[in-house]
Amino acid sequence: MKKEREQTLAGKVMRALRLLIRRNFSARGLYLRFLAGRITFVDGRENNARAIVLQIPGQTDPCYSPFNTGIAHKLRAEGYTVVRCDFSGQKINQMKRELTDHQVDAFCEQLIQRCQRLRRRHHQPLILVGKSLGGAIVTKALDRTGAAGCVVLGYPFHKEGSHWDRLRHLQHVRKPVFIIQGEDDRYGGKNLVAGLALSESINMVWIAQAEHGFKHHIPALKDALAGACQTILNGSNGLESEAE
Repeated sequence: MKKEREQTLAGKVMRALRLLIRRNFSARGLYLRFLAGRITFVDGRENNARAIVLQIPGQTDPCYSPFNTGIAHKLRAEGYTVVRCDFSGQKINQMKRELTDHQVDAFCEQLIQRCQRLRRRHHQPLILVGKSLGGAIVTKALDRTGAAGCVVLGYPFHKEGSHWDRLRHLQHVRKPVFIIQGEDDRYGGKNLVAGLALSESINMVWIAQAEHGFKHHIPALKDALAGACQTILNGSNGLESEAE
């Protein structure tokens, strides 16, 4: 009887182990984890990093795209550890329809939870980097994340058919925000942004002749990003020194 119970227990353990492997490491399991926002890409050495950067992609541009990978590699070369991940439920090229307020709020809550996990795990300052829609989510949630500040790569200030207010929170954000924007960005060029009421904590960094995707201005974008992260980090270190 005892031997039968042991065999039954061993069988249950083996079945559970096979199910775990199938769910998490098979092709289908990896895809399901990707849709759940549970697959992350980490660039850089975590123990010696100057800061941890959480990188959030745009609406239809996954975190492992060439653009986002290039941004992560630039930051890694600058001494940061970069964590890249997509939002839960985000599918490649299947989020082209405009988001609702409910979806935006849900993404903000996801971001806050991820920041809390990163801050529990790492002692370094946390900096957020968001592209387009990712930048809108990052700025809306910033003051609740515990991050030192954020950098936005092309903010979608204006978009036809938008169903949620992407400007109101920009009047009240308190932590440092750097928005790197192309002067010819169709979602918010220099003339449009000049007429907006923005918080004093928002710093606009303009790249001449660049459009929303920075297609022909990637080196200038990367340099501006590195400078913005350094400024945020300097401010964070200053606050820590005052606290001591």
